Amino acid sequence: MQDAHKKIPPHLLIALAAIATVTFFISPAAAQTLAADRQYEPVILTGKEFPEFSNNTAALSQLFLYKYGGGAWTQIPFQFDEVEPDSITPANSTYFRRGDGRLDDQDELAIMARDAGDKAPTNAWINDASALTSQRYEIELTDPVNSNKGYVYLFRSTTLSVQPTVKDYVTYVAPPQAGKGNDVIRGQSYEEGHLEQNGTSNSLVVSVSENGSGTNFLDRVKLRFQIIGLLNFSEDNFNLLSPVVVRDGRVRLIRELRERLSAFGSNIDFPILIRYYGYSSVFGTALNLNNLPSGIRVTLLRQSFDFAANVSGAKWHNQNFTTPVTVTGSAGNLNTAQAVVVAEPNFNWYMLSSAHGSLINIFSLPGTLGTSRRFYFHDAASGTNDNTLETGDGKSYGDGGFLATGTDIKGVFNLLVTSYMLGKDQPRTVGETLHNQASKPLTWITQSQRNTVAVRENTPVMPQRFALLQNSPNPLSPTTPATTIRYELPFTNHAPVSLRIFNLLGQNVRELVNAVQPAGRYEVQWDGRHTNGERAPAGIYFYQLRAGNQIATQKLMLLNR
Repeated sequence: MQDAHKKIPPHLLIALAAIATVTFFISPAAAQTLAADRQYEPVILTGKEFPEFSNNTAALSQLFLYKYGGGAWTQIPFQFDEVEPDSITPANSTYFRRGDGRLDDQDELAIMARDAGDKAPTNAWINDASALTSQRYEIELTDPVNSNKGYVYLFRSTTLSVQPTVKDYVTYVAPPQAGKGNDVIRGQSYEEGHLEQNGTSNSLVVSVSENGSGTNFLDRVKLRFQIIGLLNFSEDNFNLLSPVVVRDGRVRLIRELRERLSAFGSNIDFPILIRYYGYSSVFGTALNLNNLPSGIRVTLLRQSFDFAANVSGAKWHNQNFTTPVTVTGSAGNLNTAQAVVVAEPNFNWYMLSSAHGSLINIFSLPGTLGTSRRFYFHDAASGTNDNTLETGDGKSYGDGGFLATGTDIKGVFNLLVTSYMLGKDQPRTVGETLHNQASKPLTWITQSQRNTVAVRENTPVMPQRFALLQNSPNPLSPTTPATTIRYELPFTNHAPVSLRIFNLLGQNVRELVNAVQPAGRYEVQWDGRHTNGERAPAGIYFYQLRAGNQIATQKLMLLNR
């Protein structure tokens, strides 16, 4: 207590008077720009990025996501998906086994970039007593295209709950008959329906509220296998091995199909995992073509989207040409230059823009998938251009996707197609932008932050003195997350109260309190960091309390952290 009420040395007072408070400020406009530019992009983080909450430390029911803006906190949509070993293939992981209800390193947090907000001051905290006792995580999102940033905050609380006004981006409608594949997925911009036999897509509607027509414009998603160049198999030959399983949350719906293709008395089994978001979906499948029966050679693989006749007049684009193909049901095929694709890690894109809605697809192809890979496109009254069978309505309107061929396609291939379902007549620039963003996705960093909001202690006796007490523990060591600073206010006369940390040069390191506070005993924590979240170097620091014309100063020590 011997340092209480001491004045800072004169040379430090001069330095303090000469410098302005350093504030690391991210423009709200920058955060709003990121949220608008990346409005369709989901952000998926894993539990290991929150080490103080992970490894069974925090129950998932105690974790909540907020954004900050205009001086206020807003709860945003979020979901945690537990990831566990697959019951069929333990080496693989699955979303569909019951977990322990606690955050583990491999669990996933899903949010939407459009829900990001501004950077919150370190002394701004949600108004929840339980959250005030725990650290939070700041998630800083950065757009590598323009360096704009947005922020989301993960809080832990035993008393909060998900607010009823929080948006649910995607909903599930179960099939009329249990075990069948004809369920329905409803996002913010679309509704997608499926075939009863195998659960693959056979309808797509873009909602009127998102500038669509509200009318189906998809014939079906087509999947093609050709064996030994003679035998053709399509989605009509696939059957569900087991009922469709789903995990439905507020940000995404995860849907798994386990398919079987039977040929020559043998089976080719493969999973299809589709993640549905509010404005997009990600179709994924893992094909293992290494364990086929002797003599069975796969010579063709194709995935494409064939549309209904009502898209006549639509425009079909891809990365290779700037003048679109007009879909008429008789436009034919692409030439060699128009059909070129690039191999992973690069992305390809194509889109159909129609009066009913627009579909933009982005995909990458392994360079080892067959000996030839290209865009597939066929626009004709009948038939296909790859010698496979026609399905669906028997016609091809803007049927487009990718095609791989070879004499004996071998390997294990992970195929991903991201589809964006947007309003009618979207321009080519939308496809180009989404492709560019897929090539340069958002990056993020997470940072643990301690509560620096001064907490008023409940005491029946008001303090009789103005006092700034010695911090505890002192020194602040690497093994201690924060040090607690206590102070007493006998009265304030509604004058602002400030508590700041300074270094030996008198430079501002952190403002812990800046508010009008009633009389009482308070405590606040400092985690040894600057205002911008960087760790302060080891050394001697001063902390100073001001209330009206009263000033008190103490000294603390920070060890290497």
